[in-house]
Amino acid sequence: MNTNNIFHRFVNIGLTLGLLVPSVISENVTAPSGVYWDNLSVQTADGTFLLHNCRGFVEDGHVCGILGPSGAGKSTTLSVIGGAISPVSGLTVNGEVLYFDSDKQTKEHLRIQGGKVAWLQQKDSFFNMLTVEETLQFAAFLELPGISEAERQKQVVSIMESLGLVKLRNRKIGDSAMHKGLSGGEKRRLSLALELLSSPKIFIGDEPTSGLDSTMSEKVVKLISSSVKERNIPCILSLHQPRSSIFKMLDSIILMAPGGHVVYMGEAKDAISYFNTLGYKCPAETNPAEFLLDLVSIDSEDPREASEDEVRISFLAASFVEKQHAFEKWVIAVQSDEVDVDNVLKHAASRDEETTNSLVLASKRKQTLISHPIKRFGRLLLRSWRQNIRNHRVNIYRLIASGGTAYLFTNIFQSIKKGFFTSKSVADRVALLSFSVINMSMMALMKTIELFAKEKPVVQREQQRKQYSSLEYLLAKSLAEIPLDVVFAAIFTTTLKSLCGIRIGWRALTGTFSLMTISGASLGFAIGALSPTGEVAMTVSIPMLVVLMTVGIINPSGVDQSEPSPAVVEALKQASPIAFAIRAVCLAEYRGMEFQDPNSKQSFFSRGRNLLRDLPKMGALALVQNGDQVLDELGLGDENYRSQMKRLAMLSLANLLLSWIGLRLQALSNESFSRKR
Repeated sequence: MNTNNIFHRFVNIGLTLGLLVPSVISENVTAPSGVYWDNLSVQTADGTFLLHNCRGFVEDGHVCGILGPSGAGKSTTLSVIGGAISPVSGLTVNGEVLYFDSDKQTKEHLRIQGGKVAWLQQKDSFFNMLTVEETLQFAAFLELPGISEAERQKQVVSIMESLGLVKLRNRKIGDSAMHKGLSGGEKRRLSLALELLSSPKIFIGDEPTSGLDSTMSEKVVKLISSSVKERNIPCILSLHQPRSSIFKMLDSIILMAPGGHVVYMGEAKDAISYFNTLGYKCPAETNPAEFLLDLVSIDSEDPREASEDEVRISFLAASFVEKQHAFEKWVIAVQSDEVDVDNVLKHAASRDEETTNSLVLASKRKQTLISHPIKRFGRLLLRSWRQNIRNHRVNIYRLIASGGTAYLFTNIFQSIKKGFFTSKSVADRVALLSFSVINMSMMALMKTIELFAKEKPVVQREQQRKQYSSLEYLLAKSLAEIPLDVVFAAIFTTTLKSLCGIRIGWRALTGTFSLMTISGASLGFAIGALSPTGEVAMTVSIPMLVVLMTVGIINPSGVDQSEPSPAVVEALKQASPIAFAIRAVCLAEYRGMEFQDPNSKQSFFSRGRNLLRDLPKMGALALVQNGDQVLDELGLGDENYRSQMKRLAMLSLANLLLSWIGLRLQALSNESFSRKR
């Protein structure tokens, strides 16, 4: 028998069953282009399988749907095919995934870096204050560095036209609070446009219809199908209860059961007949997808039904494994009779080496093309600035909160009169300055964490593709935050200074609050970068802020310096921007202050009675005679304003360093996993 005929037969049967082994692809085999995977499995640290050994193939221009109930391993399968499982997850991945090009006769291991894998996530994540066109322009700048600005704009317009986004080009993406933002379906189209800007080898969609109604779900899948067929790339989608019209759009399916078992992999139109041969017939007028999902679902509410379901699933999984083994034995027999296996493997190995070299060269070329870090930094800065300045809802809230709380504080602490520095106002001055610092620090911290949490999925996606460094993003983000933080700090301090009689100068007061808000924002960066998700960051920030506030405040009745604070409290103070800011404003307020007697024009006896009445009634501060004595009683006698400002600045830099470490660790974990794959 002719060797090529045997291999053609081998390929045709293997592709039909979804069982072709990638390692045997050679120039002797006329195999179609597409993505292949072989002996792919995923295990947890305790040895539990999230995905059992499986192999498969999706041809260029074909759409493969992964079906299965929750917990079947659909997302895990997509992640391992797309190279997106992080090593910090503690999962062990075995097997091989590659893209085979039949025209060039080359194999290429897929990596999400460099635009090789288009990944449509379950949740659409954007910088929501940018317009549709601005979002695509920025993505094109990062994805297509080797072409001119005019060519990139042409590509952006082309992708908008093909996905029906031209009419939305100047609309802000928005969020749930913006009534004129994009709808769910429009955001899906924008996410699809972002992924298809470059020239990916494969398109992966993790439940692309999540959160959409049935009509919109059908439109999205149809749009994805037409897009990948137009670009002639393989597509794999995980789908949750697809309607029959969506099922008909699928060229092939992978049916998964709980525990990561694959019970079917092949053409979608053959699935019903396959299970019919196993004794499971699909009822008439039943959605095939619903029938298949029922086969691999377990009724957790009824123990008896659950037991029967588990027996059925075990039988289906075992049947598919037997089918794989039977095919493997046939392959071995064919190879042993007619095929020089060593020659095939030799050619495969040589192509692997060639492909690796070509990938290295391509990577170097891309690094050369991205040779304008200043331009890239400018784009990052512009994007962050637009995100901040256009967030009118947050900015209006901060404006009202800054001026309003300053006005409220001056009405609460009415003993702080203009032109008079009396001993009676000592405690009120400490309280006013402390509450002011806490208020502005809290607003800066919470605002930053909220915005950072929204941006982090976008930043992680872009950094996973090595489009810019963590340091570039962090510096751009910080520089975009500083002007607004200074403006709102100035609004607060100007209102406070104009409505009450605090002694500290406007420049020192504004400078302290500006640096303090920057430090609070940098702390928000650090919490957000070191937290795995935005939700975790928001949860962690509240108790952390309470702790930093508790250790940072100064007791208005004085500090007993004979009993030093515990070491843990002193350590926490060094991490509290509130502590340094309160010390700084108190030092600027009280250093050199001389108390005045507001009753000096009254009679001697009246002055004596009023003097006793006006003295502070709190501890050591009851006997102070000037501002320097107040600082001594507050434990700040040996400190100075400049030293506190320096410490506040150093704390801001330390928080930015922690932010960079958090972002870098995330990027490195993705890189190390890709190299391992």
